[in-house]
Amino acid sequence: MYSGGLDSTAMLVKLLAETPDELRVHHIRMQNREQRASAEQAAVQAVLAFCRTRYRPFRYSESGLEFSQLEAIPIDYLSIAFVACQVAIDTPGCTRIAVGSLARDTDIVNRSARQRRVFDALYECYRARKLGEKHVEWITPVFDCSKTEIAALIPAEIRELTWSCRRPVAVAGGYRPCGACKACLARTTI
Repeated sequence: MYSGGLDSTAMLVKLLAETPDELRVHHIRMQNREQRASAEQAAVQAVLAFCRTRYRPFRYSESGLEFSQLEAIPIDYLSIAFVACQVAIDTPGCTRIAVGSLARDTDIVNRSARQRRVFDALYECYRARKLGEKHVEWITPVFDCSKTEIAALIPAEIRELTWSCRRPVAVAGGYRPCGACKACLARTTI
């Protein structure tokens, strides 16, 4: 599962550079009141274009979830679990889902467990119909990395293409980070 952010880009680079695994990279265009979908999409396209020239081939797909008319901002990790289930079913032989979660993320142990329970409940419905693989493992290739280590995993040319801000500010020709959200503040530690 790929967002175009620093953590998921480090995960992608690590998997492309260090494994022979056939990869399906999937991005979710998540429209919500934060209005970050367009900025993320631009980063995704730029990073993937660069990776295609520098690393081995991979399959890419994307889907969208539209929440912009809701007052509440949906919990990303639950949406990711839902889409990951659909991608796993749609990918013959899929036995692993990779996510860019970090140990330093807020409440990561409980959040990861909840995400996995949502995925498992959805996946069970498909397994009842004899779809998908018997077991799907969730892997977190950059889990134990600090933000500084994450940045070091990614070549500078790719790192500059990533997007982390949760509340981008529209400017002529694109977006700039807000500089105040949790993701922007985490990036200042690099």
